[in-house]
Amino acid sequence: MAKVTINDIKDLREKTSAGMALCKEALVKSDGDMKKAIEYINKRSDVIGRLKNLTGAKIGHCKLAYEEAEKDFEKAVEIIKEKGWDNPIEGDVDGKVEGVIDAYVHGADRKLVALAEVTCKTDFVSKNDDFRDFVHEIALQVAAMKPQFVSKESIDEKVLKELEESFRKEVEAEKKPKEMVEKIVEGKMKKYLSEKCLLEQKWFKDESKTIKDLLDEATQKIGEPLTIKRILLWELGK
Repeated sequence: MAKVTINDIKDLREKTSAGMALCKEALVKSDGDMKKAIEYINKRSDVIGRLKNLTGAKIGHCKLAYEEAEKDFEKAVEIIKEKGWDNPIEGDVDGKVEGVIDAYVHGADRKLVALAEVTCKTDFVSKNDDFRDFVHEIALQVAAMKPQFVSKESIDEKVLKELEESFRKEVEAEKKPKEMVEKIVEGKMKKYLSEKCLLEQKWFKDESKTIKDLLDEATQKIGEPLTIKRILLWELGK
């Protein structure tokens, strides 16, 4: 049996947008064969939902691309990008958006409240207990870990560049070797994003998973694309 490395798992996740656990399972089952692992994932999870999560394209466009690609996931991603469909949009082809907003008020003193808005496609799913439990978990995560952004993509590019430049000046002021500066800056950026971006954060109940993993698992379990749209943390006096 071929040895499955963490890099193999990450590579497969980038190609499929599937959760880490499913990627590992797929690689083990396929004896490390990437193509067979992708086929395994496509049979076990919501392909259209993963296409939407990976590219930001509309559900209708994802379906068209997948059909045109003859059910080849990677080719479907390429088709979506070639046609310019890979931009995050509001709603779906029919403009319909469902979902819920969950609020968590912390402690007896009630001085902190966390809000999470998660959308889905159908009214049926928005009333589903598994879906609502997931949204509540996101609100709990916001209260516990205090993320500032949903994802890296939700941060203004100008803000990211200013942050990177700030880290660079900080490192240069420490007189670090020039050949190490960019690597250190990259590490600082990665650490910042893993702490401030909700999807990059480790789940406070199980640090072996990120919130992105949790989202992928919920999407696969519920069978419909889910999107964490907005989060808010409100503390008394702040």
